[in-house]
Amino acid sequence: MQGIGFQERKGSAFYNLFQQLRLNGNMLEVAGFQIPDAIRKAYFLKNISTSKERWNVRDQLDVDRYVLASKYACDAVNEVNENYNSVIQIGSNFSIAHAPNIRNRSVPLFSFHDNNFASYARSLRPGVVGDHILQRAFKYEQDVYKSLSRIFTMSKTLRKSFIEDFGLPEEKVVYAGFGTPFFSNSSESKDYSGKNIVFVATHSFESKGGKVLLEAFRMARKAIPDISLTMIGKDWGISEPGVECLGFLDKRDEVDFSLYKRTFEAASIFILPSYNEAFGEVFIEAMSHGVPCIGTRTGVMPELIEGNGAGFVVTPGDVEGLARLIIELIDSEEDLKRLGQAGMDAVNREYQWPAVISRILDSVEPFV
Repeated sequence: MQGIGFQERKGSAFYNLFQQLRLNGNMLEVAGFQIPDAIRKAYFLKNISTSKERWNVRDQLDVDRYVLASKYACDAVNEVNENYNSVIQIGSNFSIAHAPNIRNRSVPLFSFHDNNFASYARSLRPGVVGDHILQRAFKYEQDVYKSLSRIFTMSKTLRKSFIEDFGLPEEKVVYAGFGTPFFSNSSESKDYSGKNIVFVATHSFESKGGKVLLEAFRMARKAIPDISLTMIGKDWGISEPGVECLGFLDKRDEVDFSLYKRTFEAASIFILPSYNEAFGEVFIEAMSHGVPCIGTRTGVMPELIEGNGAGFVVTPGDVEGLARLIIELIDSEEDLKRLGQAGMDAVNREYQWPAVISRILDSVEPFV
């Protein structure tokens, strides 16, 4: 895994996957790696553009950086002395197929994903970067997939993308899912009268729909003055009536974790009107607490939210539509309770780590 320290701090699905595999007795070691900061900054600067959007996309799709990351990843794997019989990597922006410890022992490789190039590319504005950049990134990712025995996805929507966009055999792509660290019970005792909205994002405020939500919240607050908005993930420097910014909450820290949980327990609606959401595990966390969700009609959000009857999706960037939905929903405790219970039921039925680990192990076993 690249950047394991950050993934651990935010308690990501990837970090929790490793923890669950370890607890299950199937994880010997995690080989973490990171491109040194100075080198990472140099690669970021080489993609410089007068357009911040173009600069970020160029950086995200920088195949030269993928190749460099592969070197660090191979070094990390070669340092592992455990007697392992398979390797699972997170994502596809590096390759370890040529690491001596892998190649010489013919160890089968697997991967676990919340996104892929095709899903990401669909979120981009047409023409933001040249076709040659897109084609090179697609080819690199396609070659990584050729080296893998199986590919695990966090959503059914993403599994479909791997099959249709990359032409991979159906049997090679396995829906594994995602498990929540939160216990889910019943919404009967939950109080929805607080009229509090929660938003969570640790980066990319605008692309996560933060600006859209703020504008919609201001419109909704004119109609319902006692609604409030709690923003978690970073200190965005926002100071206005009805809005509270809690900053980053480290889920490893007992105090931060408790505050994170209490915030969802007090929430009436969770809203993340993102322009692109690879998986959005935070939706599952909200559903675990019986909190109805509002997302957008893109990526995996329709599957997670409307597919489970746990809320609604709107068109990305539709401020007025989002404001109307907030006004209609936040005053209807009966609807909130119904949607909240549907989310809890979905979590208990679908998003549990034992089921995820079972799907992965069943697919790995034939290769080892």
